[in-house]
Amino acid sequence: MIGRNEEGQITFNVDDRDEVIAALKEVFRTTDVGKLYLKDFYTKERGDDHAEKILGAAIQIAGSQNISVQHLTRALELLLDSGEIQPRVAVQAAQLEEKEEDLRPRGRDGKVLSDSQLKWQEYRTWSETADSSERKLRTQSDPGYATYVRKAYQAEMDQEIGGSVTPLGQPTKKARASKEIEAFAQKFLVEPSSNLRPKNGMVSLAGEQIPWNTFQELLNKATAGRSRNHDRS
Repeated sequence: MIGRNEEGQITFNVDDRDEVIAALKEVFRTTDVGKLYLKDFYTKERGDDHAEKILGAAIQIAGSQNISVQHLTRALELLLDSGEIQPRVAVQAAQLEEKEEDLRPRGRDGKVLSDSQLKWQEYRTWSETADSSERKLRTQSDPGYATYVRKAYQAEMDQEIGGSVTPLGQPTKKARASKEIEAFAQKFLVEPSSNLRPKNGMVSLAGEQIPWNTFQELLNKATAGRSRNHDRS
């Protein structure tokens, strides 16, 4: 419904969408602030959102649901001055600066892990929770895992030996322990799975009876290795 307010301005109710659209077009075509808005602020994607903001501000200025073109004009001026409606160039620049968060797994050095490093990580995690029979079966069916087992105990051996300085001809306990891990891994890879199931607290490896606890300890060392060696692999 169209009427006049105390200032003599022609008013209309905000529920009359046709009048709202016609009034906004008048503001954009005939006022300086409206022309500035179309030139520097309007975008097709944000046009509807801007119109709702202008209408809401006009209602606050008028103090009622009956508003005028003058109220819409003043509302637009306030929204531009306050920065509530941003210039088109500023909005586009902000959108270009937005970067998608990189959630790819990274190593301790902050670098993105390669596919092989991710696979190595999966092998290590799986080995820590699988039992000996499962690990044995996987070494026979998964060539990649079998390679992991060999490299893991080799990395363990290299670190143990490389970190020690001893006189010639006097091997350290660490070196001897690494040799034990190497020998264990070689036997483990070819031993039938049936012999690796504990019987009376013992398992059979290359014809030798080994206590279950000792077997588990050697197996963990052969498959786990050092975390930083795995990352380098």
